[in-house]
Amino acid sequence: MNSYDPQDTGSQQEETVALKGHFYGVYLLCSQSLDPRYRGKCYVGFTVNPKRRIRQHNLGCDFGGARKTSRKGPWLMVMIVHGFPNNTVALQFEWAWQQPSLSTRLKMYPELKRKLPRETFFDYNFRILSHMLGVGPWNRLPLTVRWLETDYERPFSKTLPNHMEIVSGKVSISASQRRRPDDAVPPPPVAWASECHLCMQQIEQPEKSRLGCTNQMCRLTCHMVCLANYLLGDETGHYIPVGGECPLCETRLSWAALLQRKRLLMGVPEELQDHDEDLSDDIDVDSDIEDGAQELSN
Repeated sequence: MNSYDPQDTGSQQEETVALKGHFYGVYLLCSQSLDPRYRGKCYVGFTVNPKRRIRQHNLGCDFGGARKTSRKGPWLMVMIVHGFPNNTVALQFEWAWQQPSLSTRLKMYPELKRKLPRETFFDYNFRILSHMLGVGPWNRLPLTVRWLETDYERPFSKTLPNHMEIVSGKVSISASQRRRPDDAVPPPPVAWASECHLCMQQIEQPEKSRLGCTNQMCRLTCHMVCLANYLLGDETGHYIPVGGECPLCETRLSWAALLQRKRLLMGVPEELQDHDEDLSDDIDVDSDIEDGAQELSN
């Protein structure tokens, strides 16, 4: 799925529209300044709205931009990684990308501590990202690497996990919480079962703890934890599955898609807005990802 030829982007160049309140992206900026002190420098940040964020960076900190980017542009947002389950996981990914020598997940890679001689700032940041996408727990997330500027596109030196995508094209956020017809979430089955199909126990607080199949014709009803354990199968050392087959209809399921569908059906409100400042601690990302999945079951 993640094979990518920068010369063959085809229909992937079309703009993607994401639902407001359900998009979490970590982006890379490159300075186009005429001042040689700043030209080519890079900045990593978090956003819930890429178009708005790059506009703020180029207007300066008085208009919502970051202090580190003020008067050092204009800036181009050349790529963005999205598909994080919540803002906490995205912010931790941002911090590790900014500080690979301090991140508990990356500091064992000495080659990431500093830029190589004659290596551009972009190439250095791209090299860090390439390592990050292959390191747990990020390598278990169904992330999308989106190229926003074709002049910067290039293949990854390392093969990414099969459940990740590499695409090219802009992304915009819908201005309204109201879903368009093509964004609509399929309705739940006509009648939910009161018992879990996997453990055969009564489902308490079904509006929070129940999950069903993404195939609207399937009658699967189960506890979130039960389905997670089923999809994990024989895997050990993990709490959150990548995906698997529905136990009833054998539809291929993505865990992230199941959680996204659950969030939309529950009407989970929009989370933290754009983030400028560095985080002070490298929180355990495994715990954050688990918390992101458990927030709907508690």
